[in-house]
Amino acid sequence: MHPSTNASLEAGSNTDISSKKIEAGMATPQTIDVSNEAQNTESEAPAPVPLLSDTRLYIIGLGIWISLFLAAFEITVVATSLVDITSEFQDFNRASWIVVVYLLTYNGFLLLSSKLCDILGIKSMFLAANLIFGIFSVACGASKNMTQLIIFRAFQGIGGGGIYCISFILMLSIITKEKLGTFSGGISSVFAIASICGPLLGGVITEKATWRWIFYLNGPGVLVSFTILYFAIPDINQVKFNRQMLSRIDFGGGFLSVAWSILLVYALQEGGAEYPWSHSIILGTLISGIVGLFIFAGYEWYIARKSSVIEPIFPMRLLKSPAFTYLILTTLCIGVPIYVAIIVIPQRYQIVNGVSPIRSGVLLLPMLVVSPVMALLPGLALKTYWRYVPYGLIVGGLFSVAGSAGLGTLGYSEKIEAKAYGFLVLQGAGMGLVMPIGVMLVKFVCGPKDEAVALGAQNMTRVLGGLIGLAIGTAILHQKVEHELPGVLSPEQLQALLKSPRILATLQPEQLLTVQKVYAKSYDLQFNMAAGFAGLGTIFAALTTYHILQLMKNFDVEALFGSLGVKKDLEENRAEDEKKTEKS
Repeated sequence: MHPSTNASLEAGSNTDISSKKIEAGMATPQTIDVSNEAQNTESEAPAPVPLLSDTRLYIIGLGIWISLFLAAFEITVVATSLVDITSEFQDFNRASWIVVVYLLTYNGFLLLSSKLCDILGIKSMFLAANLIFGIFSVACGASKNMTQLIIFRAFQGIGGGGIYCISFILMLSIITKEKLGTFSGGISSVFAIASICGPLLGGVITEKATWRWIFYLNGPGVLVSFTILYFAIPDINQVKFNRQMLSRIDFGGGFLSVAWSILLVYALQEGGAEYPWSHSIILGTLISGIVGLFIFAGYEWYIARKSSVIEPIFPMRLLKSPAFTYLILTTLCIGVPIYVAIIVIPQRYQIVNGVSPIRSGVLLLPMLVVSPVMALLPGLALKTYWRYVPYGLIVGGLFSVAGSAGLGTLGYSEKIEAKAYGFLVLQGAGMGLVMPIGVMLVKFVCGPKDEAVALGAQNMTRVLGGLIGLAIGTAILHQKVEHELPGVLSPEQLQALLKSPRILATLQPEQLLTVQKVYAKSYDLQFNMAAGFAGLGTIFAALTTYHILQLMKNFDVEALFGSLGVKKDLEENRAEDEKKTEKS
């Protein structure tokens, strides 16, 4: 199936607006002190931004939704068009790269895009991400051969990843607590809707027109969103580009953050699918990705200690906060049931129950409807019950455990049982609570100067968690198929089945029944695995909540979601909590 920035302001003194002005309806964008050394730059503090009208906020929300939908839509839309694309280029062997290369750059540039918001400004980076995505979408449609398409898809993924992470940063930088629930619900609905609409619309477009329009249609869509965002978004932390600004960019850290994540994502995507897990390519990229992660961490630690100018892509000081560390671990684990549900449930309906692709999408509505509705609740609770919001992370985790465990008990049935819809409701409730609360809690556990990169790290770990879950799920499926079906299907049929379920239409009734039962067992095991990760995530959620409650003892919600700043007492609590952790 996851803050405005300012380089020259200190957290805690980021605005000149008094509490009386806050009550009168004025707010300023949140600011981030990217480093002590950055105070020597020539950038100036932006003027306070008035509280935006409801109309303007919803217009911006529409622009964000369109951008985010197009970026998420591109992950799945090509799935039903691969045969037509590869047939035209006579290059079926590289079909998987059309999907994989987008995911590689999409996830690889999340952290870098978030950090660049600190230096270049949120509005500039968001518009640039939209522009990159739109230009290379059109370029994909105009590709003359497979090599061109793969290269253009890689650049399209860079823009898509930027849109994904900056959307959350932008949302937190312009809205107050009263609107947070509405925006969270809308944003949460994007991914579920895109995951269902992608394959369906991809098939319709390919059948009625040509696969090239899958990419061409992004052009007008990006034009609409770009226009809305350009005129509606206020100038948040806009700075003039100069050599001094360039010297602050951590190019080495940026390269390493992209390299390790691309290697790791490639191994998770291709292991057990294109190559067996024991293949040298998979082992090499997997080990290189893990080693690269440690090299990246060491390099960032070195830069933070030795450099007085360069701003680390990921400040390692964030991991000194137990609340943030446990929040990241929660996000990683909960990403598994989210992605497994969105991807596996439609497959189960089609293969085990024999429903059409369109109906399999419609049957996901219990989850898709409940998720955005539940996402509204944390934002509404901020008005009067904000101290209880962190507990929602635990509740969401428990919903995910119950939903995943329930979906793991369905077994084989010719018809879809009614209880499946109830489990989907639980799954949607968990997804709807965990995602927006996770974003909100970044404001609780991180200082303003670290919010953008913290959100980027959270988004990256959610995607990685999902990919880990899908990789394990694929391994489970292959293990069941390869061990239980050789006596039922020929070797050629087995290989064809692992590549595409279309072969089911050619099987004899008794063969089909056996295959459906084996797949049902596989899907049950996959959801049992997802329930295990959800349970582990719930434990981490409880630890996250405990440490956040320690920070909230003297907490003023208006200081955080009213003026969009952080009061000094919260910073002191956070520092005291970190000192206790270091001593222990």
